[in-house]
Amino acid sequence: MSNVHDTGGIDETHGGLQKLYFVCFSNSARPPAELEANLEAHKAYLSKLEREGKLLAAGPLLGDDAKYDGTGLLVYRVSQRKEAEAIAQSDPFHAKGLRTYTLKPWQVNEGSFDVRLLFSERRFDLP
Repeated sequence: MSNVHDTGGIDETHGGLQKLYFVCFSNSARPPAELEANLEAHKAYLSKLEREGKLLAAGPLLGDDAKYDGTGLLVYRVSQRKEAEAIAQSDPFHAKGLRTYTLKPWQVNEGSFDVRLLFSERRFDLP
């Protein structure tokens, strides 16, 4: 399986999945009160990306004390840097200059996750 992006391609010297995603590190650039005032727009944007299948995961990074340290991590399910840039720039936090971001391509080779579907209860669990 091969995915190609703007920098030439994936590292095929590794086995496994070789799936390319883009990781966005988002850092506060303005006071917390300004971020809070725009939080609902940010969450709505992430929900839209999730429904479109373009957001693999997102959430805050925590410090050693398990408290929010001001950095957010978003994983975009796209294989082209240009599309990742457009997604990141359109986030209301970034578009309004409330947060800065850095994008890095991420090649996933190993790992797993489980999802337990409970049809009769119309819910799922992430063990």
